[in-house]
Amino acid sequence: MIITPLVGVDIGAAAKAVHSLLGVVLDAKGVTLAEWVALRTLGTAPDRVSQPSLRDGLVLALDIAPTEAVAVLCALEDRGLLAYDSYEQVGLTPAGRAQHDELHAGVVAVTTQVYQGIDAAELATTRRVLATVAARAAELRSEF
Repeated sequence: MIITPLVGVDIGAAAKAVHSLLGVVLDAKGVTLAEWVALRTLGTAPDRVSQPSLRDGLVLALDIAPTEAVAVLCALEDRGLLAYDSYEQVGLTPAGRAQHDELHAGVVAVTTQVYQGIDAAELATTRRVLATVAARAAELRSEF
């Protein structure tokens, strides 16, 4: 039996389907993907995060301009979901923590359904293979 390698289309189709499902969860709460990335970053950080670090993380994760990242943070601040201290450290407000926790629960619920019935060893192998593909692609790209 000949097994062809995974191609970008295979990986892209799965990523697009999961991303679309995440969009449904976020849309139901009126949250954009960029806002979710910021909320998730702050919600999983052990402490407050510097605004420049958070901004730069959004720029890298979402491939957006720094001004767009700042606009995302301003929108979250305007909605009372994050707050700054006097040292430009940012963290979630109680309302922001509640929003993060609610969204996280929704993401976990749909993710559980997506992966339900798939063997844990197969998921581990898939994760390892995709990490290897990503590393090799990055290495090859650096050669160009």
